[in-house]
Amino acid sequence: MSKDYYEILGVKKGASREEVKKAYRKLAHEHHPDKKGGDEKKFKEINEAYQILGDEQKRQQYDKFGQTGFGAGGFSARGGGPQPDWDFSGFEENFGADFGDIFEDFLGGLGGFSARGGQGRRANRGSDMSLGIDISFKESVFGGRRSVIIEKSKKCEICNGSGAEPGSQLKKCEKCGGVGTVRETRRSLFGSFTSLSECSHCRGRGEVPEKICRHCRGAGILKKQETIDIDIPAGIRDGEAVKLTGLGEEIAKGPAGDLYVRIHVLPNHIFRREGFDILMDLYLPLTKMLLGGEEAIETLDGKTLVAIPELSKSGDFLRLRGKGVFKGRGGHGDLLIRLFAKLPKKLSQEAKKLLSDLEKEGI
Repeated sequence: MSKDYYEILGVKKGASREEVKKAYRKLAHEHHPDKKGGDEKKFKEINEAYQILGDEQKRQQYDKFGQTGFGAGGFSARGGGPQPDWDFSGFEENFGADFGDIFEDFLGGLGGFSARGGQGRRANRGSDMSLGIDISFKESVFGGRRSVIIEKSKKCEICNGSGAEPGSQLKKCEKCGGVGTVRETRRSLFGSFTSLSECSHCRGRGEVPEKICRHCRGAGILKKQETIDIDIPAGIRDGEAVKLTGLGEEIAKGPAGDLYVRIHVLPNHIFRREGFDILMDLYLPLTKMLLGGEEAIETLDGKTLVAIPELSKSGDFLRLRGKGVFKGRGGHGDLLIRLFAKLPKKLSQEAKKLLSDLEKEGI
């Protein structure tokens, strides 16, 4: 009997490709054989229908000749008659993330099999953690030290992560036979997949205590607050991170994860950074710009005297070498001081007379 692929997907004959794709996704999830209430036969029909209606060329042939346009035997998942051209190269384009969801359905999300990478392994270490802290501009230049309180998983100090009450013995896990993993086989349209997952009974340890630890209730780990000291390196930039190895989440058996501390440098109203140099603006009276002299300024190192050259112009730079950001073995950058003339808000009669005399001199 000829099959009506439009009816199988529940779409009209003039449905767009996007409507066909949407209908397929919905039905494939609903009738997947590994889902409760799933129907393997229906699932194969749905895939068969989409192979035709999801391809413009095959759809045109089907609309013109019906199912017979692909051979009297129709489609079969396992030989026995004419076969369609099963081209899976376009699945990524057609399905995107949703096709990955279908794989997750029949793989059970066990983490043992990867559709892209074959058999996967779960790293036997704690999870990494991250946090952000604000530091001052001065701390970013010279470095510093901060203490923060975080909550994370810690190995139980009473049982040392074994999950057993002190003095209690460990015995082989009966569920996994002491290997720490269980094997599970699942069927799908594409065949059978075998995956390994962590044993839920012994949490991958292969052993269970005869008597569980009362402090951690057999988990081997507890959520606890811990004070972490963070050494901020000199010269760190805004947005960079400090890695603290082994200070992330702990697990009962295996190394702890890492802690990543992302740095946010607060802006400074006087200083700003360009590379390893520090820039600042200095406003001086017009007389000092013209006559020169010395000016006391406040730097990140403290107060210092700078020499103002005679006949300085607005926009000129003074350079204090080695007063910038730490470069490592390369030393320090420089402090660049940009000069500006500070004009008075009002002039006295005497000042006006002096300026009038200067004007006569061509100044």
